[in-house]
Parts: sequence; C-alpha cells; structure tokens
Amino acid sequence: MFKILMQNMHGKVRLTFFLAPLVMLIEVFCDLQQPTMMADIVDSGLAKGDMQFVIKTAALMLMFALIGICAGGGSGVLGNYASLHMGQSLRTKMLTIALNSRAAGGLPPATLITRITNDVTQMQNLVMMMTRGMVRAPMLMLGGVVMSTLVSPRLAPILFVILPILLVYTLVVMRRSLPFYTDMQGKTDDMNRVMRENLQGAKTIKAFVLENHQQAQFTETNNALLDSSVRASMATVPLAPVIQFLLNLGVVIALAYGGTLDVGGVILDGQIIAFINYMIQITNAMVMTVNIITAFSRAITSATRVQAVLSEQVGEVQVGSAADAPQDSSVTFDHVSFGYDQSKPILDDISFSVPSGQWLGIIGTTGSGKSTLINLLTRGFDDYTGTIRIGGVDTQQLDLAAVHHKVTVATQDAMLFSGTVRHNLTFGEKAATEAELAAGAHLADADEFIEPLPKRYDAPVEQGGKNFSGGQRQRLNIARAAVPDPDILVFDDATSAVDQTTNARIQQRLVEHRRGRTTLIISQRVANLLQCDQILVMQEGRLAARGTHQELLASSPFYAQLVETQLGGGRFDASDESRA
Repeated sequence: MFKILMQNMHGKVRLTFFLAPLVMLIEVFCDLQQPTMMADIVDSGLAKGDMQFVIKTAALMLMFALIGICAGGGSGVLGNYASLHMGQSLRTKMLTIALNSRAAGGLPPATLITRITNDVTQMQNLVMMMTRGMVRAPMLMLGGVVMSTLVSPRLAPILFVILPILLVYTLVVMRRSLPFYTDMQGKTDDMNRVMRENLQGAKTIKAFVLENHQQAQFTETNNALLDSSVRASMATVPLAPVIQFLLNLGVVIALAYGGTLDVGGVILDGQIIAFINYMIQITNAMVMTVNIITAFSRAITSATRVQAVLSEQVGEVQVGSAADAPQDSSVTFDHVSFGYDQSKPILDDISFSVPSGQWLGIIGTTGSGKSTLINLLTRGFDDYTGTIRIGGVDTQQLDLAAVHHKVTVATQDAMLFSGTVRHNLTFGEKAATEAELAAGAHLADADEFIEPLPKRYDAPVEQGGKNFSGGQRQRLNIARAAVPDPDILVFDDATSAVDQTTNARIQQRLVEHRRGRTTLIISQRVANLLQCDQILVMQEGRLAARGTHQELLASSPFYAQLVETQLGGGRFDASDESRA
C-alpha cells in the first residue's frame, strides 16, 4: 500500500507528504506543554500569590497555542496538497492502464469505475490520516503518557494498566473489521453494476415492462450493500465507547486517588489538574485512533483493489521497435491461437493470408471468433500464440500508433462520444479537412443526414450519441473509420443496424473508393461479401472453409445454406451485386 502511494507522489507532492507530519509534531509539542504550564500557574503562581508569574506563564501558554494553531493549519494544507495530487496521479494511471491493457479478460467496467473513484478516495483519506491523524494520535498518546508520568509519577500506574488493555482491544477490532470492509467494497461494485445496467438498458426494461422486476433487483442489491455496510460499521462502533469508558474510569480513579494523596500532602493540586488534562488528551487521541482504524481498514481493502488494476500494467502496451508501418498492406495470420482460458481457445490454429490490395470476407456462426480476429490484428490483445503480420512485419514489432494508422476498424458497437460530429469523425485523423470529412461521410452514406443539420459537422452529439438513431450512429462510426483513408479498412459487421437500401449504397460506395486497397469485411449478410476476393468461413473458433463465393457454394454446406436462405440459392454473383 505504501508503495502505491510513493509511486504516485513525485517532487513537491512527496516533499509535502513528508513535511506535513513534521509540522504536525510542532502542534503536538505545543499541545503537550499546556497542562504542565497550567499546573505551574496553580502550584507556583496562584498558590503563592505570584501574579507576575501567572501572567508570564499565561502569555507563554498563549504563544504555544498560536504556534500550535499555525502548525496544525500548515500541516492540513500540506497534507491536503499531497492527498489531492496523489489521487489525481493514481486515477490517471489506473485509467491509462485500463484503456491500454492488451491482456485478455480484465476487470469489468462497473468495478473499474468504483476502484478509480471510491477506492482512490479512500486512499486519499488515508494520506490525510498519515500526514495528520496517524502522527497526532500516537504522538499525543505517547507524549501524554510521558508528560503525565513526569508530572505525577504516583498517578501514572493508572495509565499503565488501562492503555495495554485498550491497545489489545483496538488490534482485535481492527483485525475483525477488515473482512467486513472488503465485502462492503464488493457490494458497492454490485450496486454500480446494477445501476449501470438499468440506466443503459432503460429502453429494453420499458419495452418488456420490467420496471418492477428491475426495481426488485436493485432493492435486493441495495439491501445487500446496506447489510454489509452495517456489519462493517458495527465492527468498529463499540471501540469508541469502550475507549471513552475506560479512560473516563481512569479519570475518576485519578481524582479519587489523587485527592487522597493531595490531602496527605504527597502531591499538589496542579499536578492532579495536569494529570487529568493529559488523560483527556489521551482520550481524544484514542478516539481519533478509532477513526483512523476505520479509515485504515477501508484503505487496506481499497489498496488491494487498486493494486489489482495496477498489476495489469504488466500487460500494458508493448511498444514495438518499428515506428512506421510498412508500405505493403498484406495481412497474414500464421497458426494463431487465442483464448481467455487456454483450455478453451476462442481461436484455434488460424492461418490465412490476404495479399495487398485484395478484399477478404469473413462469415460464420455467432461466437466463432470473427471479431476476435480483428482485435488481434489491431493489437487489442497481445497474449496469443502464433504470428500476425502486416506487410510482412510482425505486428508485435510495430509501434501501436503505427498499427492504428495503418488499420482502422468500423465496429458493430457504434459508440459515439459527447461533443460534436467533427470531434467524433476525427478520432483517426485529428487534422482532417472538410473534404476528407465529406469523403468519409459520403462513403458511409452519412452525408444524407449530416448536411441538413444546422451546424453540419459542428452539430452536437449527446452522450452515447442518443440524439441519433441506431443506423445513423453506425454510419457515423463507418465515416470515422473511413476519414483517415487507411491502407487497411475493416468492417466488423458495421452495417448490421442499417436498412437494406442504405446497406447497398454503402457497399457500392465502398467498391468505388476501396477497390484495389486491402479491405476486410465481417458480416452476417452474404451480399456484403460477394465483392471479396476470398471469403473465410468460421465455425467454433476454427477456419472451416475458404475460397471465392462460387468455390464456397460447392465446398461448404454451411455457406451454401446461408446463401440459400439469404439470396435464394446463390443465383446472384459478384457482378449482379455490383450492378445493384
């Protein structure tokens, strides 16, 4: 945990982190002087009628109080600075790792959101505790014990009996509370997941009249979080009352025993007052320790969860040695296998080659690994076996930016980001001109609805593209991939949400703009693949067949059945489709 904090503090931030506790020690020192000086006023000033001594000591007390206030404020400022900047650095690092990780699997979005927000906040609170409470509380307790022993050795045994009991009890409570806070953070993840699903799937919930069912599911998850939070809180709730009871009992004993000693002339009134004040300081420090233990318990749990994200840094982007992609645009898969679980591969020994300038179509059953092929080509995952080459160069040897400059993908999931149409279309080419935007939009048949917009390419896009229909979002997604005019363009079922007429226009424009340039098309529509030089048929993660449209009609029963269902027995050929 401390390693995580140090890795996210640099320069002035680390300096303030270590400086804050030192400044806090000044405040603690000033606070510890007050009871002793108060005893001096009573025993050496008021008892002897020496008002000059009283005034002089009172002025000294005021000076220490002012110094303590300034030191406490300074420590707070330094601690806040370290805490906030550590949180900023840690959140940035976690999001960067989550976005750049090329490892298979990974944490789901709901738990990532919780870890980047809530768990980092807990660690920020820990930094504040470490710079203030974790210094002030133990130093105040230790100083209080030392000073009370020096002021009144006869009363000190009271502390020596009570404090060990409290320390043992505190350790037991801390150890018992940790699992409860771990469970509570897990329930928070569940809550985020349920809320995220309900909000994103609101239309589906309404369409199937599932409001009551989803509300019941949310209530169940909410109650589970409540129960877990109550258990975590109850684990530490008894701590403060027990501490206060035992220390207040110690005060009563000190008053009774000290009064007896005072009557016997063994100790002075001021010594009893000073001892009681130190007992009060120790009580406050112990109560502060309760809050620290609660924060520390949660922070340990959060640190473990944060570390799970940071550990994925091992699978972060492996920057290749070649900064520029090769001129050749051929694509080769050589005995490639991949799976989240190696015992159940998603892709099993896939080999094929696409010469530069040719078109490749990919069709197959749902879950056969079609989209995974593209994820591997664009280095979405790096932990596969075999070799993938672009232009004869292993993609692992290419710089990631070079790969994405060479290859752009129009995915089925047409995710749009809040901003403007221009902002979304220029992801692959930030400096795209109006002509390049228009060309990309024309290929995607998106100009048909962009041009009538009041601000055209500067028209606003709401979060998730909610102000556009599903088909329009897909066309904007295609335009975004087409704007950079890449050497290798990939359509990953990118027209699944558009109607047949629009799909035909997009395919025709694709032929006009991309003929003679490497293009990969994944589709469930056979008609979209008729222009391809070769077609791959995927089944259960394996390459079941390959060839041209006519060759597959003869060699692949699965492909022939698809053609029969969609095109009526394969009466259409590539030339028919090009005339459509």
